Amino acid sequence: MKKAEATAYARGLIPEREFCAAYMDLRNLRGILQKSPDSADYEIIKAVWDVIVEQRYSGQTMSRLLYRECSKALAAVGASCTDSELSSQALSLQVQAASTCSEHASIEASGGLGVLPFELVLPESPAKFSGRSPSISWNELLKAGEVTGEPVFSGRSAVMESAGDNQIFAVKIARAGEFPDGLHLEGKWMEKLFDDAQSCSVRFDCPRPFSVSGQIVFKITDLPENGPANLHKEGYAMAYHAHSDYFVYPNDDREGRRTGQQDFLEIMFRNSYILGWLAGRGIVHDAPIPLFHNRVQAIRRTDEGVYQWHRFGRLDRWLDSCRFPNFGRSGLRDFEHLQVMKPGSDKFYRAVGAHFMSILLVIGSWFRAQNPELCGLDENDKPVDARALFDPEFFEKAVMSCFEEYYRGFTGIEFQHEIDLHPAKLVKCMIDEMGVDQHMFEVMRVVDQDILEDQEFRDYLLKYGLAPEKVAIITKGEADIPLVTGPHLGDFNGAISLPEIIEWSAMAAGCCIAAKSLGSRWVGARLGVV
Repeated sequence: MKKAEATAYARGLIPEREFCAAYMDLRNLRGILQKSPDSADYEIIKAVWDVIVEQRYSGQTMSRLLYRECSKALAAVGASCTDSELSSQALSLQVQAASTCSEHASIEASGGLGVLPFELVLPESPAKFSGRSPSISWNELLKAGEVTGEPVFSGRSAVMESAGDNQIFAVKIARAGEFPDGLHLEGKWMEKLFDDAQSCSVRFDCPRPFSVSGQIVFKITDLPENGPANLHKEGYAMAYHAHSDYFVYPNDDREGRRTGQQDFLEIMFRNSYILGWLAGRGIVHDAPIPLFHNRVQAIRRTDEGVYQWHRFGRLDRWLDSCRFPNFGRSGLRDFEHLQVMKPGSDKFYRAVGAHFMSILLVIGSWFRAQNPELCGLDENDKPVDARALFDPEFFEKAVMSCFEEYYRGFTGIEFQHEIDLHPAKLVKCMIDEMGVDQHMFEVMRVVDQDILEDQEFRDYLLKYGLAPEKVAIITKGEADIPLVTGPHLGDFNGAISLPEIIEWSAMAAGCCIAAKSLGSRWVGARLGVV
């Protein structure tokens, strides 16, 4: 009975089928296949595949929902059908769709693989901040931290040399108006991961949190006068000992701190492995680099402007996002961004996809870091062309090696080339788009201006390049103001100009998750079997 129903729905999926009717047929068919995967046959999975690979209905606003039904239907057969040949055929068809389709059809084909569950005993999240925060003076803190050098502020953190080989002591202080919960969470994650990091198969120097009277968060009673002006008036802080490599970044663009090719690769490969190793255990870093769709509207947007890659929106200030990533020579950092996440959901799949997108962006930024002054608009207000800084062969090697290391960390096995990732095509698109600063402008809307105090408004305009004499004559709230803040990937409030980076990240995420979920069933479904 189920097979007859499934066949009827599949035969109704003809090219002329109206969108809503096709969507309902696919939704019903997907429900049957998830409950009774053995009701499928080759005719059924081929009919579903045709819809997604031909990218029918791509002109429809809600086409991604239809493609999601296609993908989940194929994944249900691939994951659970007892006919091993049909299972392999379904997976192979899905892999082909993921590796050949574009935009929503591509990420939904990958997403059907990305939401496959796998067995995992999730770790407990750190306990929440209790509110207890003992006090300590600045000098007492430095003495307890065995400081041997002068403190140097980097943003809100004071960093100094400490006793021991290649050790630093860092004090991270809450900003004005900031709750100390994030500081507590970061220290607690350090506690949880310190021993595990030593058993990681690659170097991962996890910092050791410092505590005062058994508490991660404490109050500094007399903050140093040379600290930033925006620190919390109560002096909430946390501190940790770390390897001196903790603040060495793979893509630093500062003179004297730039990494060579081999050093860059080593840092990137190792951190790709660590990100995958943790994610495969259900511990996901949700911000390897800060990604935004729109920073200027962050205050009034419900999503705070944070980037949601599956929506294909423009990526705000991509080079700025890549500066000081949350990983370096010693391993990961900014542990408050770690969270326990159960696999088998869109949330988990999208988090893994964001890892790959972050890795790709940092690789691209390394080439631009070789000449950071070659950026923006030239003297004729034309986009700077920096494509000569890129080495396609080295770029491709970095991309594939980072993927393979992430895959190995995530799954525990070597990549079996189950899917064609087309790295040469990706790299060409990335060089063409990342190498020419076509998208430099954003618009500060009147509604965004009105949120700011007068001085904040003027400081913002000065920060992003408006001449003081122009700022002096601008009336806040009178008109939208164009600002040169790029390079961005896409026009303001538009679509991303490099959709290939999203499609590739989705495909890479789906591949890793499917490999861990399906094991030998996945490895047996090679591209081109059908």
